[in-house]
Amino acid sequence: MRHWQVAALSLALFSSGCSAEPAVPDPSPAAPLVARPTPSAPTPRLPVARPVASPSPSASAVAAQAFVLQSSAFGDGGVLPSDFTCDGPGQSPPLAWSGAPPATAAFTLVEQDTDRLGPDPNGLFTMWLLYNMPASVGELQAGVPARPLLANGVQQGLNDAQSVGYLGACPEHGQPPHHLVFSLFAQEGFVTLETGAAYASVRDALVGHTLAQAKLTATVQR
Repeated sequence: MRHWQVAALSLALFSSGCSAEPAVPDPSPAAPLVARPTPSAPTPRLPVARPVASPSPSASAVAAQAFVLQSSAFGDGGVLPSDFTCDGPGQSPPLAWSGAPPATAAFTLVEQDTDRLGPDPNGLFTMWLLYNMPASVGELQAGVPARPLLANGVQQGLNDAQSVGYLGACPEHGQPPHHLVFSLFAQEGFVTLETGAAYASVRDALVGHTLAQAKLTATVQR
């Protein structure tokens, strides 16, 4: 074929292609369309929840387990009412306590006059002594009977006047105020002592078995 014939044929094909509408290809049956998820924006980062700071267990335990001895008849360091001295009926005052350590099995209570020497020159005068009080006992009503063994299982010991039970304070007239200290001991177990024991015996039995101690002070002057 001559060169002018080839050029004419190419021009005819070009003109035909420009006037025709483009064909839309059909999807190939061998490659079906696959549905794809629409891309989404990044998930915003949320702040991580953190526990609120709280006191350490030891600090909470200390606050909740404060071992306290109180009386409804007088405040700590206050004057002991005459009902509980030799100028009145001389009965024992009401006492209550709370906050003993969880391992407490029993209590011991001793009242001593810190301004009066006992029979032992190196010791204070013991006014009242109770021991092996069960942990379920949390108070003593006024006027505890002067018996070696109380109905609630409490054992009562000797005071330094050599009698069982409470001894009403009776300092001499004109003396400076006497300080009466009520000491309550929380103990891990019961001590092996008979009723009517002296303070020295109870003190020695408590060595190594005391978990906590609470104090309450009253003053007396005549």
